[in-house]
Amino acid sequence: MKDRAIAFDFDGTLVHSGYDKGVHIMYATYLACATSGFRRFLHPRDPSQDVERLLRGLLQYAGAPRVQQLAALVNSLIHDRPVAVETPAGLGLEPELAAEYENVRGAYDAVYTALNEAAAAKYWKAYPAARETIPRLAADFDLYIASGVPQDLLEADLVRHGYDRRIFQEIWGANRQGGADKTEILRRIAARGYEDVLFVGDANRDLEYARAAGVKFFRVETPDDFLRLAALVRDGFPDLAESWTWTQADKEFFRTKTRRLVDALLAGRPLSPTEATDAIHA
Repeated sequence: MKDRAIAFDFDGTLVHSGYDKGVHIMYATYLACATSGFRRFLHPRDPSQDVERLLRGLLQYAGAPRVQQLAALVNSLIHDRPVAVETPAGLGLEPELAAEYENVRGAYDAVYTALNEAAAAKYWKAYPAARETIPRLAADFDLYIASGVPQDLLEADLVRHGYDRRIFQEIWGANRQGGADKTEILRRIAARGYEDVLFVGDANRDLEYARAAGVKFFRVETPDDFLRLAALVRDGFPDLAESWTWTQADKEFFRTKTRRLVDALLAGRPLSPTEATDAIHA
């Protein structure tokens, strides 16, 4: 065991997935609601209203486990309150709708996974700078993965993108029932007795997880950040203290790309996962 440890988020940090996942989250939530009794909360004659509410939920929960993301976006659709609830009862629904939430969650999980798989097969790539830097960091630090991706998918994605799992002490993701968020994982790592722990992520939510776990944080925005990280850690772990804001361009990307997929659905021509990912990248 080395004196210090570095934990990495996965999607958006070690793999360049852009903002695709944000659109996937919004559209998968909309589709899961549209194909269930939750359709009563949608406004097919004015889908812009639903897209805005979905966007508010996404911006609060980007980087969170998918179960929390769905809960926040559904809550935003129903009550314009983008806050994740732990159980369907927290949505304030009548019993039959609360029971149907499990079907919504199942549909969301299937659609979201299919979209991610299609995008990963064609567009998502591991950062070359990350694949070059991480083995060098492993010589001096214990390395971990701390991700919100479900454990089974995370294991498969590591293989898909060519990362050697032997470099990492542990690879920890979320479970599909919503447990094991990144705060819990980071606390588990810190409890091993390291002198210092650094979490490397790409979202404001990752910064919040680091703060809650009492570890330091470094943000990845571009591939060059891995080279900067490798230089910085020689003199001690860096620590980003301030959160950042979404730009108007970011919001417009989520808004317009999601609206395109929703419009196709409402027109009776829903896009396949491959067609949807192509539309996002068009």
